[in-house]
Amino acid sequence: MIKSDRPAGRWDFLKGNIGVMLLSSGFWNIAGAMTWPFYALYVLELGGRHIDIGLISAVGAVTRIVPTLFGGYLADTLGRKKILYSMSFMLALNTLMFAYAPDYRFLFLASILEALFSGLRDPAFQSILADSSTPDNRAMTMALWQVVPSLFGLLSPYAIGLVIDARGILPAMRFAYTLTFLLATVASFLRYRYIEETLENGKGVNRSPKAAVREILSDFAETIRNLPKALWTFLVVDFVFTFAWAVAEPYFVTYAKEEVGVLASQWGAITVIVMIVRLVLMPPLARASDKHGRMKFIIPTMFLWPVSFFLFAVAGNYQGIMTARLLLAVAGCIGDPAWEAIFYDYSPKEHRGRFTAIAQVSWSLIWGAGNVVGGALYQGYSKSFVFYLSVGLFVVGAVAAVLKVKEPERREE
Repeated sequence: MIKSDRPAGRWDFLKGNIGVMLLSSGFWNIAGAMTWPFYALYVLELGGRHIDIGLISAVGAVTRIVPTLFGGYLADTLGRKKILYSMSFMLALNTLMFAYAPDYRFLFLASILEALFSGLRDPAFQSILADSSTPDNRAMTMALWQVVPSLFGLLSPYAIGLVIDARGILPAMRFAYTLTFLLATVASFLRYRYIEETLENGKGVNRSPKAAVREILSDFAETIRNLPKALWTFLVVDFVFTFAWAVAEPYFVTYAKEEVGVLASQWGAITVIVMIVRLVLMPPLARASDKHGRMKFIIPTMFLWPVSFFLFAVAGNYQGIMTARLLLAVAGCIGDPAWEAIFYDYSPKEHRGRFTAIAQVSWSLIWGAGNVVGGALYQGYSKSFVFYLSVGLFVVGAVAAVLKVKEPERREE
């Protein structure tokens, strides 16, 4: 068969795995975008406290550790595709437990199972995205990944917000989670049917469990030795930002509702507007990051985030909340694609699954700890203080990045 010598077009990479991942995640997000904006309110409606929101997250984070490490190992040995689609089916099924939880305590079990399945899946998931992109389109890939699935669920937060205002949080969320199960099952089938394996030289898994554990530990030690110092420096700075986000993020919706009086439909409308901003701004800014470098975009974002959180904390009405959220969205558009791309620019392909596992475990633990700290402060000290604490941590992280983080000299394939 004669192959065309026509140069690859700008968007040709969307015809393969990236396109399948965007489409399948889009289906998943149609209903998923109904649940995540109001999850904290769901916990409270099922009888939980503000701190329980953080505790549920923390339990999930601890649960993720072992499966994520095994997931990284399996992604680099057994391959990406099998792990991806099998765990996607399990995650789809698990949404039914969220849908029909009789009280908040059942959300602990649902979160544990979600952490188990996503921990095994995510290293393969991220590795397929990275493997299917190139250094020249990687930030654009990450931008499309953040924007396109959201487009499918663009109106979902507002629609479910109207239902919540009319019918209440419980019946609305049970419906949304049930719909998520149906659409996530479709998404999982698309991944099973159309994703192509990206790992050509996997070693395979042919050892006893004990030998496998020894090999896992040995392989992760090798990965740690082979990752560049610059990557670890950026990772430490990233951990500061992860904790800063985790302290306040679950409590955006509860603060807006309880302290400012924002309705569920209004919160849904804000979420829709934020998604539109990301859709319009993120792809061109990501392409600029691929051309002009990562840190030129990451640093401004680091300094815009604390301003956004401060404005949210002092907002006294719906318009103030919207302004803060819009600035937060613009900041994310500027730096988020470059932020994700720089990790893969630094990490060699043969260690990427295990590095992703290391990073995912670290992020989960830090996120869970931040949620608990934020919940305790929100419930027992001051509802606005969590946002001021995030502001201080953001500033520390931004200054450290300016002083210590440098642009990659060479981008890994």
